[in-house]
Amino acid sequence: NKKFYDLPEFFKKHNVHVVSSMPHWTRGKTDKQRGEGVFDMSIKALQELNAVGYGMPDSDLRLDLVYNPSGAFLPGDQAAMEKDFKKALMEDFGIKFHSLFAITNLPIARFLDYLIASENYEEYMYQLVDAYNPAAVANVMCTNTLSISWDGYLFDCDFNQMLELPVNSKSKHISQFNEELLEGRHIVISQHCYGCTAGAGSSCQGVVA
Repeated sequence: NKKFYDLPEFFKKHNVHVVSSMPHWTRGKTDKQRGEGVFDMSIKALQELNAVGYGMPDSDLRLDLVYNPSGAFLPGDQAAMEKDFKKALMEDFGIKFHSLFAITNLPIARFLDYLIASENYEEYMYQLVDAYNPAAVANVMCTNTLSISWDGYLFDCDFNQMLELPVNSKSKHISQFNEELLEGRHIVISQHCYGCTAGAGSSCQGVVA
């Protein structure tokens, strides 16, 4: 995209950690999930990032990829998928990256609409509940991370932000930031939270358990 041609060099100059969504290493599965042409544009962008040093094994310029399933099922083993992604992207396109993060699809927004339209909602929720992992609860991102909206409001996670569920605290805006109040808050939870505690868990950095 001509509008963003200078971003790789800008990212390099400021040592930005780049995390890029990549549904699959094949064109068919990626375009089916994200739209026609997305795969080719993604490959070009990754190659341009590689060209300025991102993703190289000995480089401090971090390039990580994010995978999430294309349907109503949990992601597979993150380590195994990372190997498959690295092998396929290197062999087919000469692309290198550091880590793959596998993230569970949460039943909100467009994915919730898909679950309801495909009549998979109840079955998917049973999957998440049955796969509940207490070990994942200690490391879910809402226990150590805040999400901040463009206008400064605080949320327990970016999913709660999408659902307009602010933090349960008097410190609701960055201008009122109070670490003591926020550490003592009760995290706002709902049905989508089962997605972060299913199986190996899920966070912005992939699995948590």
